[in-house]
Amino acid sequence: MTLKTVLVALAGCILLSACDAVRYPGDGGEPPRTPETRDPDAPPPPPPTEPVTDPYGTGEDPSSAPGSEDIDPTPISDPVTDMPGSTIDPQPAEPAPEPEPAEYAFSYFAPGALTPGSGTGAPNQLVHAPGITFPIRTAPTYLQTQVWALGGRILGGDECDPSNYTYPWRDNFCETRTSNRNTPFCPLGKVHLGQDLRVGTPSECEVLRRTPEEDRTLHEVVAVEDGVVYEIATFTVKLRSGGRIYRYMHLNMEALQVDAGDTVQAGDVLGYVSKDFGGAPTTFHLHFEIIQNTEEHGWVHVPPYLSLVEAYERREGGPGELIDTAVATASAPVFPPEGMEIIE
Repeated sequence: MTLKTVLVALAGCILLSACDAVRYPGDGGEPPRTPETRDPDAPPPPPPTEPVTDPYGTGEDPSSAPGSEDIDPTPISDPVTDMPGSTIDPQPAEPAPEPEPAEYAFSYFAPGALTPGSGTGAPNQLVHAPGITFPIRTAPTYLQTQVWALGGRILGGDECDPSNYTYPWRDNFCETRTSNRNTPFCPLGKVHLGQDLRVGTPSECEVLRRTPEEDRTLHEVVAVEDGVVYEIATFTVKLRSGGRIYRYMHLNMEALQVDAGDTVQAGDVLGYVSKDFGGAPTTFHLHFEIIQNTEEHGWVHVPPYLSLVEAYERREGGPGELIDTAVATASAPVFPPEGMEIIE
């Protein structure tokens, strides 16, 4: 091919680039429209009314083209309309499941609802010592009267009776006593200034009864707060922590694990449940008091009941069920028989 032929071909290509298609005589197509033959007012051809499945007139099905088998025919989800709870979502969101009912670790009567006939309780109580450790390390414990229950001074009977080792708990702060011990937190005078805690099981009670006094070390009594053991008396251990004094009574005084002046932390063992009372009769239990330095009254005994409820809930890892007994069930005090002295 000569240089002249190449130049002519290039010039033709440049001119053809401005055309819609390359035409040549005898190609069988319609004659090209010219400005003179095209109707400027004619509307454009309408769009097809049916989907075009063969736009190129090849006679092939596009779904059979290579790679078409990998196309997922599932419609693409709409992140808005498919969102649970959407007002335009045809599938309503499932309702939230009902909460599981609470599993109670124990039950207790309302504060101030004393055993009927045992005295007039203090109904309007607070948690005076929040966050304390429960004074019994591990054993099941039942807060209740010791005087007006089986084995006590009023009813008599067997202190190891199974009925003494059952819930619900009962407050016995402000129970009637014959000694002149008082607090502004009780409606009447000559009262019980602590809470009695029966510990363990009926069978363990029997074991303690058969065990020599000095060897009774079945149930551990612990410090409820960090503090100092500042006094040990005949049947009493006192623990001081800030503006509170905790008084523990009836421990096995021959097996104490602390001495006066010792510094202890919450949970440290102080001693063991027994019935030491300086020779006076009582039952196997722990008598527990809270003496608090109050702004209004100075150092006075305050109700320990709700503080012990809260501490037991923590120890047991579950809530207590409040048995909403009216305080009226704690009737007017019935004083002990004439000549009977009840101190604790």
